[in-house]
Amino acid sequence: MFYFKKNILISIIIFSILDGASQDKSFEVPDFCGETMHYRLKYGIFNIGFASISCLEDSMECGANIKAEAHSSGWVKIFKDLDYRFECCMDLATGLPNSSIRNLRDGRYNHYNKLIFDQYSRNDSAIVFSQISGKHVVQKNIHDILTGFYHFRENFISESVNNGEDVVIKTFFMGKIWDLRIRYSGEEIINTKYGQLACHKFNPVTVIGRYFHNDDDMSIWFSKDSIPIPVKIRLNLKIGSINSELVEYKKPKHKSSKLTTQEKLVVMTQTDFP
Repeated sequence: MFYFKKNILISIIIFSILDGASQDKSFEVPDFCGETMHYRLKYGIFNIGFASISCLEDSMECGANIKAEAHSSGWVKIFKDLDYRFECCMDLATGLPNSSIRNLRDGRYNHYNKLIFDQYSRNDSAIVFSQISGKHVVQKNIHDILTGFYHFRENFISESVNNGEDVVIKTFFMGKIWDLRIRYSGEEIINTKYGQLACHKFNPVTVIGRYFHNDDDMSIWFSKDSIPIPVKIRLNLKIGSINSELVEYKKPKHKSSKLTTQEKLVVMTQTDFP
């Protein structure tokens, strides 16, 4: 239970991965500020918890505050009272992290770590200061998991769809360099509470072993739209399938006059989130 809840939270963007293609070119800074997404977590027919991801402008000069949370709910809390939070301060000029927090609680177990990213003092590298493991000298323009997720949404979905190549984003996670490798798997129509949505399906490459049978056992469906929204996530674990289904999307401001999937979700959604 500890593992699959952890991966549901991270699954919205965290993956066990290998190497990949070069990305030595300039990119657009993610423009998702103001959005909040809520998800219902299900194990088979059972509701086991809820999760959320938000990207909001910060009044304390953080730039953008990205937050991903997951919590157990209902009868699951009797056996596992879980509370996971990942948080990041993203520089709006570069899309890179200035700091990040990983805060996990599993019953009596607690884990907390804060990272500070120095992206600017060196020309050829970056420095990450970890509260737990100390100083790490890493490659330039390193992401954390959360900014890596938004970087992928902003810059690589269309590219991956068009050329079919795997996307790899260098991140610093759990005290080491972590390659997020994401593979395009085609188009699908997904049944959601909002009706049928045309989506692009991606498979973050998972490590075969203790928890996964195959390297494509994680799937994320993004709306086929100018503003790609992750409407569904699935983990096919050895213990069964875990689904994360979008139940609410909010973003007050929209730049496009055309009614996109994003705006349809805002109009159609009715909150049933605890």
